[in-house]
Amino acid sequence: MPLPSPNVGVTMLVVDLARLLRRRFDAELTRVDTGLTAGEARTLFYVWRNPGERQAMLADRMYVEPMTLVGYLDSLEKAGLIRRCPDPKDKRAKLIELTPEANPLLERIGDALQEVRSKALEDVAPEDRKTLELLLQTMKDSLLPEASKGKQK
Repeated sequence: MPLPSPNVGVTMLVVDLARLLRRRFDAELTRVDTGLTAGEARTLFYVWRNPGERQAMLADRMYVEPMTLVGYLDSLEKAGLIRRCPDPKDKRAKLIELTPEANPLLERIGDALQEVRSKALEDVAPEDRKTLELLLQTMKDSLLPEASKGKQK
């Protein structure tokens, strides 16, 4: 007896949407010519969004392995775009900060993100956008406590 067709539902739609958004963002990053790899540009964006954060927390936010992040940070530091500073609360930990040299690239990364956002939302009515953001944030918030529980085990 064959299985019935799966119900795509909201979960797979969000997964597919995330993949499409990331692919489009990577393409836009190439178009705006940051001179960075997509991973480096995403890392720079996350540092911009979360200034002064520890490397370990940044890796967690980006959903990448800490060693993957270290490679991106090494490249960004070598290019003079970020600096690693000792955490005054824990000398073993490093806090990541932007340098002024990152500003022109962040502007281009912001332009790429805005282009992707505009394309993704072009057929969504303005009054529905806020509702969409609230619903997606609610879904994210519902899953965050579980992710934290899993790490505590």
